[in-house]
Amino acid sequence: MISARFGVLWLVAASLVAGLVVIGFGDVRLGGLIVAGTLVVAALLRLALPRRLAGALVVRSRAADVIFLLLIGFGLLSIVMALDLRPKG
Repeated sequence: MISARFGVLWLVAASLVAGLVVIGFGDVRLGGLIVAGTLVVAALLRLALPRRLAGALVVRSRAADVIFLLLIGFGLLSIVMALDLRPKG
């Protein structure tokens, strides 16, 4: 059972760790997409869930949390998509 205090933060944290593990194994683009997607999903969860179910995703007002997570998620997505990962030489 997920602790009510942390709510869906456990799922978000697990997804972020999975993305970082993928990056650690060398697939930077896929790992970055996982992390960016997780941040966007976290924003949607914060928008949709009531305060008691959102748990530790609640930091500021709902609007501030959603805007911050969306900006970071889409910002990371644009960086990952712009990366040139082909070897030089």
